[in-house]
Amino acid sequence: MQNSDANQLPEVDSLPDGFVESTTEPLAPATPTPEQEKPLNSYKDDDSSDLIHSNELSNDIGAKEFQTNHALSFDALDCSVEISSSSCMQQNEGVQITPPVAVSVPESPPSRCCEETGEKRKSAKRTLKSEKELLEFTLNYQQVLAERDAALAVRDKLESLCRELQRQNKMLMDVSNKLEERKDECLSQLKENDMLRNKLKQLAEQYELSEQQYAQKLKQKSLELQLSDLKIKQHEEKLIQEQSQIKLYAEQVSQLLATEKSLRLQLTTDGEKFQQFQEALSKSNEIFETFKQEIEKMAKSIKELKKENQFLKSKSEKSDVTLIELVDERERLKKQLEKTKNQKEKLESLCRSLQAERKQNSSENKSNSSVQT
Repeated sequence: MQNSDANQLPEVDSLPDGFVESTTEPLAPATPTPEQEKPLNSYKDDDSSDLIHSNELSNDIGAKEFQTNHALSFDALDCSVEISSSSCMQQNEGVQITPPVAVSVPESPPSRCCEETGEKRKSAKRTLKSEKELLEFTLNYQQVLAERDAALAVRDKLESLCRELQRQNKMLMDVSNKLEERKDECLSQLKENDMLRNKLKQLAEQYELSEQQYAQKLKQKSLELQLSDLKIKQHEEKLIQEQSQIKLYAEQVSQLLATEKSLRLQLTTDGEKFQQFQEALSKSNEIFETFKQEIEKMAKSIKELKKENQFLKSKSEKSDVTLIELVDERERLKKQLEKTKNQKEKLESLCRSLQAERKQNSSENKSNSSVQT
């Protein structure tokens, strides 16, 4: 905050000359001449105006002569004060001032002497009045000196106070400048705080919007999770059903494997029987018939297996991708059936060849018997 010019105190240099650099010793007033004397009443009436005028004149003269003859003016003041005081003391003690030297005049008649005595009396009265006026003037002058000293002391105090006030004004100006700088800094900080507050409000609004969006997303995700849980439950139920179906298919496969094992055992037995058949060609007819019967049984069993395979095909077409292994096993069984068919054909061809050999053997035996005979 800046102080206004009206509140600031004036500097010492701006004070008037009579206030700051008034003379410290006004010159002693000159003793009045008989021609310049006034009556007592008129002097008392004009005493204050004469004192003011004399003080102004003394201040002006002292201000002009203060820089040149400061010490001489003090000596002259002391001498004038001593002269005035000594003259006052002599008048109080009854010592009369020597009248002016009378000019030698020719003797006059008695009337002339009376006039001279009257004039002397008048002059004596005037001297008494002038002495009284001098006493009053000296007293007034001493009072003026005392007032001047008091005014000088007050002036010194005021000058010191002015300097102190100037120093304090400078301090106040510095403090006000610092306060203005602080005020500018505070204003800038307030602006920054407002900007940050607005940014925080925007961030809070964005955060609220993001929270709302996340809440909506969470609701959607929760619904999706519920749907996924339902789907998982449905899939689990389907899996349980499929597992039960797989168990059934596994039982069927195990049955098929058992039949396959039995067929393999039968094939092994057939192989053994075929070996026995090769060993005993003589008993081949009976064995061949029994073998035919067994082949017919095998054909029946193959038909049954085909039916079962068709049934399994119909079931496997209805099954899901999880039954691919069963399909593979079915194909493998097909291959085995084809192998058995091939083996059967081979056996039939062997039987035919055996029959042909038997015929040849019988024909050879007949020929041999005929040759032997």
